[in-house]
Amino acid sequence: MSDDQLSLVPGKKKRVKAEVPIATNLPVAQIAIDSQLPHLDRVFDYAVPAKFEAIAQPGVRVRIRFAGKLTDGWLISRVQESDHPGTLAAITNVISPEIVLIPEILELAQSVADRQAGTLSDVLRNAVPNRHAGAEATQFPPAGEIAEVTTDAWTDYVGGEALIKRTLAGEQPRAIVTTGGDNPATLLAQYAMAIAHGGKSIVITVPDRAAIDRVLQELANLQCPKSAIAVLAADDGPSARYRNWLAVLRSSSRIVIGTRNAIFAPAHNLAAVCIWDDWNDTLADPQAPYWHARDIAVLRSAQQNIALVLIGATMSVEACALMPWAVQVAKSRDQLRTESPKVRSALDESGEKMNPAAAGSRIPSTVMQAMKSALTKGPVLVLVSRTGYTPRITCDTCRTLATCSECSGPLMQTARSSAPVCYLCGHIESNWHCKKCKGTSVRAAAVGSERTAEELGRAFPGIPVRSSTSDHILRTVDSRPAIVVATAGAAPIAADGYAAAMLLDGNSMLSRPDLSASQDTYAKWNECVSLVREDGEVVVVADSTHPAVQALIRHDPAGFAQRELEERTQVALPPAIRLAALTGEPNDVDEAVAMLSLPAQTLIRGPVPDKNSQVRMLISCDRRLGLELSAQLKAMSAARSAKHKGGSVNVRIDPLNL
Repeated sequence: MSDDQLSLVPGKKKRVKAEVPIATNLPVAQIAIDSQLPHLDRVFDYAVPAKFEAIAQPGVRVRIRFAGKLTDGWLISRVQESDHPGTLAAITNVISPEIVLIPEILELAQSVADRQAGTLSDVLRNAVPNRHAGAEATQFPPAGEIAEVTTDAWTDYVGGEALIKRTLAGEQPRAIVTTGGDNPATLLAQYAMAIAHGGKSIVITVPDRAAIDRVLQELANLQCPKSAIAVLAADDGPSARYRNWLAVLRSSSRIVIGTRNAIFAPAHNLAAVCIWDDWNDTLADPQAPYWHARDIAVLRSAQQNIALVLIGATMSVEACALMPWAVQVAKSRDQLRTESPKVRSALDESGEKMNPAAAGSRIPSTVMQAMKSALTKGPVLVLVSRTGYTPRITCDTCRTLATCSECSGPLMQTARSSAPVCYLCGHIESNWHCKKCKGTSVRAAAVGSERTAEELGRAFPGIPVRSSTSDHILRTVDSRPAIVVATAGAAPIAADGYAAAMLLDGNSMLSRPDLSASQDTYAKWNECVSLVREDGEVVVVADSTHPAVQALIRHDPAGFAQRELEERTQVALPPAIRLAALTGEPNDVDEAVAMLSLPAQTLIRGPVPDKNSQVRMLISCDRRLGLELSAQLKAMSAARSAKHKGGSVNVRIDPLNL
């Protein structure tokens, strides 16, 4: 413990003398305190009582008294001596003798905290699930033998067989696998089985439960023993999640599949980490320090000398930025075109709309004609951008956005003849009138999935219409003719593939005021294209000259990602550079920036207004200086925290939304 350890807390200068016998071997424990305060993000020295000498091992959870309060912490290491001149306080309790923080995960978590300018404690809350004593009593069987299986799904991929061979040989291949119309779950399952057959482990991180289920089904098709698989999902109960996590920690399960936090799984003899759909924002943690599973996979691959696989129908711009450190693994362009459905735009080359059908002007006649033809062959997928009936309405006279008389929030309609209701406070506007022109009638400014389904049901009588949104997700549909209206990420899988897909609202999706609007839209479109049969058709309702539409027509995810990266490089935006966003009250942000000793050639932009009365400042630098920038930001946060100076300043490294 350093000289200033106790001085961090006002009024706590008196040293606490140990009143219990202390361990003779390595009597000093270095503890990381479970605290969100940046200035406490370091280790503190505590005495190890003799009664805990055997179980107080690095990696266990402990309880200590800090600033007069019982506090949880992590035992990081034990040493023979402390540089603190006084008597050390003793560890109050070892919560469990289970060593849950293994060295590899500690190193990874510290690297994540350093990269993201955050605290180790915040990262460890994600890396190690909460303890459940009953789960620790579980006796896990030893890892069994895994049968050798075919990897024929990889045969047509240029570099696919080499990826598997190099992984099994203990090398560190790094691959960006673009799957086209193939099922990524099939490729991942074969890859995982090959690794497990070789006696090694694999961690597969996916966006959601649906993706987990798809991989599990493919593993079941390969007759993988259930005991070899551990599922780490956010929607599992705490006890089940901790039990499955322990199965990985104790080397009982070699194949780990899970959502975001699974990237930290303590797998032993690890051969590969995989991310499915790394563009998906569900893989980004919404809490400080705002890490992304892809970035952690890259760090883990480098630190542990293991394979890295980023897989999906789309190549993200962030994955593209890893090239040539990582290489693309894909089918040849000729084969991809042969196996993929035809894609065309519903807008002609001049960008003018075709004559709309009666179902609504947002659905051109070319879409209706394509649907009519495809419905004779099977189900048709219709992608829409919004849920609900009419999620946004305007005055029918002057086109002013209709707002709530109580809170000024946007109004919406939940059914065809329903009164407008406020999206924010729920107030029902039974006698609404426009604040600008006093008009009393409204029109749709945006159309949701429910109204789209209603309109298509009238346009195609006798054809079943089904909806799948985040509120109610359909997993599968059969091969009979039907119209399936879905929002992005909720499209069910058709038994024999869709006969066609109609991608509506394209221009509004592409024009969102967001850095990732084009990439996200293209990725969502590509997911839909991958669900359509080889002889099917995809019609996208968007400007045919837009680069995302052109890339979709050409089946060129790598080319689109490269173009996006080049554009971001020209305007100095992530991932071409490292960027930090500082958000807070104006005086606090100015003060925080003034405390920084920034690397050379650092660019500061702002401040610009943010939410409420806050502002945002952007600080960017060359990617090679990223750790130096993060270190400066981390030191600034710690100094402000220690002095209780001003209001909080939120720090985000490479934020998703700009």
